[in-house]
Amino acid sequence: MSIKTIRGEEIPVTLSASIITVDGKEIGSVGVFTDMREILQMRKDLEEAHLQLVQSEKIASVGRMAAGVAHEINNPLSGVLIYAELLKENLKGKPECLKDVQEIIDQTLRCKKIVAEMLEFSRQSVGKTSSFSLVFLIEKCLGLLIHQAIFQDIEVITEIEPNMPQMVGDMGQLQQVFTNLFINAAHAMESKGKLKIKAEFDKTNSLFVIHVSDTGPGIPAEFRDKIFDIFFTTKPVGTGTGLGLSISQNIVKLHGGTISADCPPDGGTVFTITLPLEPEYAEAPRSDEPVFIGLDES
Repeated sequence: MSIKTIRGEEIPVTLSASIITVDGKEIGSVGVFTDMREILQMRKDLEEAHLQLVQSEKIASVGRMAAGVAHEINNPLSGVLIYAELLKENLKGKPECLKDVQEIIDQTLRCKKIVAEMLEFSRQSVGKTSSFSLVFLIEKCLGLLIHQAIFQDIEVITEIEPNMPQMVGDMGQLQQVFTNLFINAAHAMESKGKLKIKAEFDKTNSLFVIHVSDTGPGIPAEFRDKIFDIFFTTKPVGTGTGLGLSISQNIVKLHGGTISADCPPDGGTVFTITLPLEPEYAEAPRSDEPVFIGLDES
């Protein structure tokens, strides 16, 4: 039950009542309302903490399984690739066959890329840290991508606050995060539109704040709470593994930061990353020890 205050605010309460008797006669009653807001908030916080714990354990289990599967698959894939390359050499005089062999090679390389991403996911931890410029990192990522075909018709706009302090972290891992976001934006815009990168330093909270926005169609409402899930992708079959954003989220979290996505009413998607000036590195919620899965052939 709830009661309403003069200001119209509803407060959840419980009521305890007792009857007052004098000389065996009921002369009245007394009731005590208990404000349940604090208790309900504590219960909600407890449920959220439990869900976070379950999610961490789930991620750890999937990470260990991914490591085991990746190790088991990688060796036979290498064998397929070697023999396909040898076959390609032997079929140089038969162009009609070379096309099929090249397709085998391309698909095998794609499988190896997926395996590499699975291993990356399972072994996530902060590597070598250093002090570097956020401006340099963003420019480096753009420099590696800007001349690729997918970016030819995309207008890149950068708004970067000057004289920001140096940031500390694993530059290679953070480069992976930004590169992934930039490529995702290009795919979302189907290689035509505006990619905007805005970076600033929040002096009050000692945080770097980076916004990566595109002019694509945005993320459908039913998918917005799933985009960071492992293996979730909205891309057509064969074009995405669903690991990119999950890996990016883990890297950002390990650096003590946050990453979120928002879809403005006028369209597009905005990813916002915050990274602390002096990160307290989190421990990765997964083990490097692979779990090998066997099948009972009996």
